[in-house]
Amino acid sequence: MENMVISYLVLMCVVSFLNLFALVLLYRKQLNFYFASIFASVLVANVGYLTGALAESEETVIIATKACYLGSVFLPMFEYFVILRICKFNFPDWAKLLLGALSVTVLLLSCTIGHSDIYYKSVTYTHMYGVAYCACEYGPLHFLWNVVLVGYTLANIVTIAYAARTRINVSYKNLIAVALMTLISIISFLISREIGSDTMVVPLVYVIDEFILFFVCLRVRMGDISDAMLESLEAENQNAFVAFSDKGIYLGCNDIAYKFFPELGEFRVDRAMPKDLEISKHFGSLMESFVRKDSPSDSYFAYGRRNYRVCVRKVARNKISHIVLFRIEDETRLQRYIKKLDTHNTKLKDVIKDNDRHIHAIQEQMIVGMAKMVESRDSNTGGHIMRSSAVAGILAEELRKDSSFGRTKEYYDALIAAAPMHDLGKIAIDDKILRKPGSFTPEEFEVMKTHAEKGAAIVENLLSEIEEPFFVEIAKNIACFHHERFDGSGYPYGLFGANIPFEARVMAIADVYDALVSKRCYKEQMSFEEAYNLIMDSMGTHFDPRLKASFVACREKLENYYRNSPGWESNEK
Repeated sequence: MENMVISYLVLMCVVSFLNLFALVLLYRKQLNFYFASIFASVLVANVGYLTGALAESEETVIIATKACYLGSVFLPMFEYFVILRICKFNFPDWAKLLLGALSVTVLLLSCTIGHSDIYYKSVTYTHMYGVAYCACEYGPLHFLWNVVLVGYTLANIVTIAYAARTRINVSYKNLIAVALMTLISIISFLISREIGSDTMVVPLVYVIDEFILFFVCLRVRMGDISDAMLESLEAENQNAFVAFSDKGIYLGCNDIAYKFFPELGEFRVDRAMPKDLEISKHFGSLMESFVRKDSPSDSYFAYGRRNYRVCVRKVARNKISHIVLFRIEDETRLQRYIKKLDTHNTKLKDVIKDNDRHIHAIQEQMIVGMAKMVESRDSNTGGHIMRSSAVAGILAEELRKDSSFGRTKEYYDALIAAAPMHDLGKIAIDDKILRKPGSFTPEEFEVMKTHAEKGAAIVENLLSEIEEPFFVEIAKNIACFHHERFDGSGYPYGLFGANIPFEARVMAIADVYDALVSKRCYKEQMSFEEAYNLIMDSMGTHFDPRLKASFVACREKLENYYRNSPGWESNEK
């Protein structure tokens, strides 16, 4: 019997460790604090139970009991916070601190075991099921732990029940999962009290809870940073987004969609759309059309007194399934205007041109928005992306005047428009490296250098279906090759001379110039004179010497731009 119990507890410890390792491995870039804390606490608690079973003295049993408390005392709180997150309820920070203080109080009381009778009056070293066991008599303050357990259990039940009744935008599958976790905890508590020991029950319950949380992890976005970025984009967004599974199951929508189509308030997440609603007929028809074509498509439909343009796209969910995403624009004003001008062909053409310019302006806003999104993650560069893009624009305007380069007006326009995307690959760099307040280690720098190739891949994925190939190629080249050097000593491929795309050679000067004249956390800024001289000295090694004359010609414009640039601090006296 003893060997079986020890083997069981060892197995629980191993599974707990593997679960924690898997969580960190799979979600290292999106790891939520509460999920990670639960898995770590379970491992500590299970190790405590194993240590207690192996104990050979009363002192060791007491230490093991304290380890169990260290792992267990915060678990109810963390599980409650996870349930609040899943049910999409906000919880004030002061209340979190209060609950944390309560858990710390119980932990401190458990530390008095063996020294005081306020929590445990007595501890006796004995055996049960062939292994060491701590038989104890509870002290006057032990009731606090029971209050905590019962309180969190009731809070979990009330929260889940209220969410199931009122929050139809919460997945019922997630609610069932967390309800099951709460039910298992209640049953385990009753069984433990019945048999007089929790050693055989609680470790297994903890592991089962971990598997349930893994299921929830697969269905709930865990990245706080990603959520913040999406919220920032949503604030600027004017379009409605509605998502369905490839089987027509409703998955959710954004707030603008609710404003466009109030009937969406009757849609239940993870259920088929109601068939008796007007909006369901539109979505059903669009879904059928999309499935037949199996390709992105644009359509129009009228709802109420408004006209909408809808773009349907397939978004990969995992290797075996995808999401059907509806992007819906309110084009009521445009449609009404076109109808009024139906007999005036000339004016109608002007409207179409205006609409094209509007679409192009939106695309440019997307580019700038993505660049700012990257910049908001990188706390070390402070406006670098937008300033270096402006420098590239000033230099490009000067290059327009020199016909010897053989570049068209459209080429320079594309170069200027694509410049803000040169560091887009940094969005794929881990925050620990990107936001590091200091110089990189050699290993970190190697990771940072990958942003060039990653940026090119992101640009291609984002723009290939909405922009001309000519523009996409320029944007890719700027993102991928702006760190190449004219003498071949740059990265990622060590290209040299004319092998480096012309647009990347222009961006290289702009990128370095801003880095030189701007203050960073790991260096002071250079004066304009020092930066100018360094750029000039690097012509032919770092930079294309053919760009020298144009750089010299726009020197004064560059310096004036920085002097008038908001957020840029000068070191001039």
